[in-house]
Amino acid sequence: MTRKPKKDNIKMTRFILYFFILAMIFFVYLMSQNIIKSISGNIKSINWVQMDATLLNASIKITQGSTSSSNRTRYTYYAPQISYKYNFNGIACIGSKVAWVEGGDDGPLKELAYNFKYHFKHKIPIKVFVNPDKPCESVVDRAIHWSKFTSMGIILIIVILFACGIVYLLVKTSKKVIVGHITSHSRGKIYSLLFSLRSTF
Repeated sequence: MTRKPKKDNIKMTRFILYFFILAMIFFVYLMSQNIIKSISGNIKSINWVQMDATLLNASIKITQGSTSSSNRTRYTYYAPQISYKYNFNGIACIGSKVAWVEGGDDGPLKELAYNFKYHFKHKIPIKVFVNPDKPCESVVDRAIHWSKFTSMGIILIIVILFACGIVYLLVKTSKKVIVGHITSHSRGKIYSLLFSLRSTF
């Protein structure tokens, strides 16, 4: 009677562990995509042409949050939001891409956001990188911000280590189920052998 609830608990535990593994794989995939996108964008734009562009608008999206349930550790991210126009070999284009990975932070992107507002207010042109093969493809900041990816890399390592721990627990619970099945099977064989010997004597 006690074996079935134990098996049900093991099944439920394994289901939860599998769910966490899938969630972490998806999380790692999203983070690695951002890193790959930034690096590949920097490489492909090496030969892009830098030129002046006029800002059409410039604003800052401010996001506030907390890294803990007690709200003790709070953060504020600043994301630049702009649109600009430029003329490349007689082709008029409008762009809005600031960096390869959209988002905000409390470092380089914050500084860039306030810099855009200053340029827009004083009608100062900004520099953009334009793809000569596709003139309307452009980006303002083609650099890789390694400081941002350092924190992302630390998070990735923590997530991977946590995933390894979950895999270990899965293997351990699977072994327990197999050992328990073998033990119960061998016990049945021993009991049947003893019963046969007893009936013989």
